[in-house]
Amino acid sequence: MCGISGFITNKINNEDEFIETIKSMNRSLAHRGPDFTSFWLDYRKGICIGHNRLSIQDLSSAGNQPMISDNKRFILSYNGEIYNYKELKSILVSKGFKFKTTCDTELFLKAFIHWGVECFNKFNGMFAAAIYDKKRNKIFLARDIAGEKPLYFYKKNKNFAFASEAKAFYKNFDISKNSKREFFDSFQHCLSETLWKEVFSLPPASFLCFNLSNFTY
Repeated sequence: MCGISGFITNKINNEDEFIETIKSMNRSLAHRGPDFTSFWLDYRKGICIGHNRLSIQDLSSAGNQPMISDNKRFILSYNGEIYNYKELKSILVSKGFKFKTTCDTELFLKAFIHWGVECFNKFNGMFAAAIYDKKRNKIFLARDIAGEKPLYFYKKNKNFAFASEAKAFYKNFDISKNSKREFFDSFQHCLSETLWKEVFSLPPASFLCFNLSNFTY
């Protein structure tokens, strides 16, 4: 199942508090991935990416996440399964890519390096992912076409966060009046957003690009 998480901020009090925040997010998602938990951070830029792993295809530590590209430019936290990863892997190998693991996480990362956001259209599977491009200072959130894997994000002022479950944000959010009306008056479901203000579900078959330089998406 796995759990992904992360946050971006320009309001950093100290590095210990920064690290404890992402550890708390990981702990809240521990049930999604009991095999391994870790995080990657750039304290100077105010970004941290976490992951809780449930090992399936490659049980070795080589498949642990967040996964960092060979050139250290890209960092990936990914939840899901790519059914056609062997076919895509063969294409990438023919393009000169080398693989160290048998997991589809490495395939996901190298597919993004080669095709950019177009790789999301090439995947046959279910996924929610966050990929940080250090050179462009942008983070990409993506979700599969059917929305099988959940992905939530939070944005307020100079704070941005994402996670497999909204409870990872550890905030006391106010209830959205529009969502409350949708839920109780007709559908028993929120069509437009979540029940909480400032917390949103990334729609299926979509991706979001967040620019760390100006805090816009």
